[in-house]
Amino acid sequence: MSGPTALYTNTNNETETKEFTVSKDVSNLSSDGTTTGPSPYLLESTNGEYIDKDKPAPLNLGNPMGVLRGQVTDLQDQINVFLTERIQQSKNGDVEEIDEDEDEEEEDNEDEE
Repeated sequence: MSGPTALYTNTNNETETKEFTVSKDVSNLSSDGTTTGPSPYLLESTNGEYIDKDKPAPLNLGNPMGVLRGQVTDLQDQINVFLTERIQQSKNGDVEEIDEDEDEEEEDNEDEE
């Protein structure tokens, strides 16, 4: 069974792409992503006493849906890290800015189809 994948394509530069895949090794999967949960700000403002009521239940790696859930969490972490790095690069002027008006027009065109 192959896992989920995602593909990022820069709308301003279609040659700039990044593919995200998950590992076939399911032993390291978790439902507790590294980029999810309470923010550092929230933890700091509550002196580390914040209780995460939305924390996901542990995975059941013995069934396909549990594995899929872990793979999607892994994929989400990879995407979040990549996009956060892109935002930081954009702030530093290291990447081409995304034209938000152009993105909105494309979304409107997709909705009309």
